[in-house]
Amino acid sequence: MTRAVDASRNCVQEPGKTDPTPSVGAVVVKDDEIIAVSYRGEDGPGDHAEFIALEKKLKGVDLKGATIYTTLEPCTNRGPNKTPCVEWIIEREFATVYIGSLDPNPDVRGLGQLKLRRAKIETHLFPQPWMGQVEELNKSFFDLFPLDDNKIQRTASEKTDPVEPGLEGPNGYPIGYDDEGNKVEWLPDEENPGEVWAMILRRADPAIHKEYNELWDKVWWNRHMVYSHDKGREECTGTGKLGCEGAARVEKKYGRENLGWSDIDWGLLQGRMSALSWVMGSEWNESLDT
Repeated sequence: MTRAVDASRNCVQEPGKTDPTPSVGAVVVKDDEIIAVSYRGEDGPGDHAEFIALEKKLKGVDLKGATIYTTLEPCTNRGPNKTPCVEWIIEREFATVYIGSLDPNPDVRGLGQLKLRRAKIETHLFPQPWMGQVEELNKSFFDLFPLDDNKIQRTASEKTDPVEPGLEGPNGYPIGYDDEGNKVEWLPDEENPGEVWAMILRRADPAIHKEYNELWDKVWWNRHMVYSHDKGREECTGTGKLGCEGAARVEKKYGRENLGWSDIDWGLLQGRMSALSWVMGSEWNESLDT
């Protein structure tokens, strides 16, 4: 990852373009050895880093099972008579692709990774600090595509129940309800033409209530275990007997192996519990007391 980021530092603004062009580096590894390093524009303005590595430096080399590290999500669309980088990677039968950052352009963001996944190629995003370095090197390019975080738009059909026949969801497809009562948008199934699949927009009340009860059981069980630990032993006599019996019921219901979490998982669980408490009618400050 370091070699890929370092390679991207060699990129320069492409001549004739007014908007900032991205700085992209790529490293190809096979059998634990680096066999190519490249960067965008290395062999001519506009040539992508992956293309240079695969079609200029490694043309004719067997790359089946290899790994490529690229600092920006491989492109899925190129100009006339040019092949997108994601297609080069698929054609050369790579096993794994590490991506420094998804493309910030909302028209293509995530499509490269999705195509690789559908081609059965393992994908990973760079962890910190490498992803942060990629974003800093490409700040001017990323700034071309600001995120409108505070402008979430909902259609009337998403906010109204029951939904009237013929209304459409956020993706322009019919909204309705599945057999479990969940509000869904029926999207075309790309892998099975003529069929649809249900994208959940809002879960049904019974599902919300079931999840609320399950989370509360798990929160209570964890608190019981913390209390028992603080006491120095398991209190299963007197008033403590009820607690032990309750803990045993929770363990039987969910399995002891599915209870107990790290600090991070515990924080996520409490966050979900708080949100569901609010949905179930608690005041927000009360919903935090879980």
